[in-house]
Amino acid sequence: MSRLGEELFRVAIDVPKSMLLKSNGSQGRVNGNAARSRELKKLGYVKGRNMRLPHTISEPIDMLTVVRYPKRTARADAPNLYPTVKHLEDGLVAAGVLEDDSYQYVHSHIFKVGEPTNRKETWQVVITGHRIDEREDHE
Repeated sequence: MSRLGEELFRVAIDVPKSMLLKSNGSQGRVNGNAARSRELKKLGYVKGRNMRLPHTISEPIDMLTVVRYPKRTARADAPNLYPTVKHLEDGLVAAGVLEDDSYQYVHSHIFKVGEPTNRKETWQVVITGHRIDEREDHE
């Protein structure tokens, strides 16, 4: 894994099972996805506003996302939760934490599986933004 630079922000967001969106298609009814998307963005917005950062991060960053499942599972696949994470990031942009989440601002997304939450049907998404380490090649 690339070496991450200085941490600029960290936010931990609890996501109940009913709000999860997954890229492997196992999120349930498609017509409920739009509502889930709005709720996830709102959740990211509220958590972002509560961070009370002194300014919007407008420099390019590397983003580390740690997904914590309710319990330990051998089949955990953190990148499958990218649709959930995308809407949380949109909320952070709306809250003024990030200038934007396009490739000009977020150079890399790194996903990891974290320790279990040990809370039934509750995932936690921990998003950290890191200054880009100039010693690494980020092309």
